Parts: sequence; C-alpha cells; structure tokens
Amino acid sequence: MGRFSKYLAWTVVILLIMAAVAYVIARAGLRELDDEAREELGGLYLQTEQGVLSYTREGHPEAPTIILVHGFSTPKFVWEQVTPHLLEAGYQVITYDHFGRGFSDRPALAYDSALYQSELASLIAGLKLATPLTLVGYSMGGANVVDYSASNPEQIKQLVLIAPAGYMPDNGSLSIMAAPILGEWLSTLVGKQYAYAGIEAEVRAGRAPEDMLPKFEAQAIYEGYTDAMLSTLRYFPMGDLSERYKILGKTDIPVTAIWGTADKIVPYSGAVQMAKDLPQLKLITIEDANHNMTFGQAAVVANSLVQALGKP
Repeated sequence: MGRFSKYLAWTVVILLIMAAVAYVIARAGLRELDDEAREELGGLYLQTEQGVLSYTREGHPEAPTIILVHGFSTPKFVWEQVTPHLLEAGYQVITYDHFGRGFSDRPALAYDSALYQSELASLIAGLKLATPLTLVGYSMGGANVVDYSASNPEQIKQLVLIAPAGYMPDNGSLSIMAAPILGEWLSTLVGKQYAYAGIEAEVRAGRAPEDMLPKFEAQAIYEGYTDAMLSTLRYFPMGDLSERYKILGKTDIPVTAIWGTADKIVPYSGAVQMAKDLPQLKLITIEDANHNMTFGQAAVVANSLVQALGKP
C-alpha cells in the first residue's frame, strides 16, 4: 500500500470515528417521554393501543367537529394561529400530535399507512366523535387524511388539504435520507435542525410568533423524534399516493386544496395531477405562499379554510 493510500485509509477511519462520536453525543442528550414528563408538561392525553396521543379539544362539544392533522416534522402547534378563526366560525376543533412528534409516544414501529390510519381511528373512537367528520390535513397530514378517507369514506363529511403530500417528485434526496445506517446518522445529526430551520425562517421574517421556536425545542428533546421521521420516510409513501387519491375521487366527498405557488417542499404543480385523480377537487391558490403557510401566513390560510368549509 502506497503512502497516499495509507493516508486516505487513516483519513477515512478518523472521519468514521468522528461521525460515530457525534452520533453518540447527539443521542446521549435525549430524554425519555414518560408519564412523569407529561405530568409536568400538562395537556390532554389519550391512551391508544399503540401508545399515548397528545391532543387538544376546543369549542362547544355539540358544534360541528374539525380535526386538524399536522405534517411530517412540525407538531400540532402549527395550528395555534388558525384554530381561533375556526372557533369563531362556530366549530369544535381538535388537533393531535402524530406518534413520534410533539408529546405523543414514540412507539418502535414502522411509521406506515397502517400506523397513521390507526392513530386517527383511535382518536375518533377514543373521543367518541360523531361521524361524518371534517378532516383538514397539512403537508403529510393531507396525505394522511386522504389515505384514511379512502379506507373509511363513510366517516368523512368533507376534506380540506393544505399543501398536501402525495404528488412529490423524487429527486433522490429522500432515498439518501432513508438509506440504512446513513439514514440513522443523518436523521440524528441534521433531522432536528432541518425542521427547526423552517420555523426559524418564518420567525425571523416576522411572519410567525417567536414562541414557536421554544415550543419546537420542548418536544424535540425527547428520544424518538428523529427516529419517527426516518421511519416515515422509509415506510409511508408521501411521494406517490395517487392510487389513494383515485379511490377518494370515486366518492362524493367534497375536497378542497389550499396551496401556495411558492411551495418548494410540495410543489404547486402537483395540483394538476391531483385534479385528474380527484374530479371533485376545488383548488384555492395563495399566490407566493410557501410550504410553511399554516404558521407563516396563518390569517390568509385561516380565511381560505373558513371559505372552503362554509357555514357550520
């Protein structure tokens, strides 16, 4: 082996050791989300077969119910600026944290279609909600509610999808993030920072409240957050749910999509194919809105949402 090859081999070894140390340090600082932690945090919790779900419930219990479903990385607090508008319009509003996010449990399961459908079914049954219901899904949450509705159309009154996943072009980055071993390292080292950066950008621009940053940090300190995102990348088909949209398109469930033209995460161009699969689709376009619009342009989104929902 030549001198250069030896230097290269030692460089690789050192880099691998540094990567391993960084991974261990990042994992070592995480806490366990247990009953004691939740008692300190406060809030509402529902025990389900897969684990505990953290949720909110506001408005008159006899009012028409709306369930707001958040996306891939940002927990239920993304709805905090939107909820007051819906309450004022006369709705009962329920939000919840997906498993692995917020203050819900982080079960060591595959974060696939079955798990996401199960958590929503458990919420509806556990809170004894009368169906049919209105579901509002943001980003991955849009894909989640479409997936659920395709399996349970009799439970659904209306759907509103905000920048919904399901028609995302594959540029190879998702495959890299989900790769064995590398995926674990990347998600642990940069997963949290990726999610934080999107919120921080809106806060710095003055479009989102500053308290969103500490709220994000408060849930990201518990182990299982980045693991859940990685498992979702591996097992939930966010990039292509066209077959589920087509099933929904054969029902008479009203569907409205609210989408921003400046969305780089779930490109607005996906609305074209979605309209083919969902003949009943009504599209509300928000010019120059990016993917963070539920908290970066909350008032605009809320007004569009109330418009889509109509009178209770």
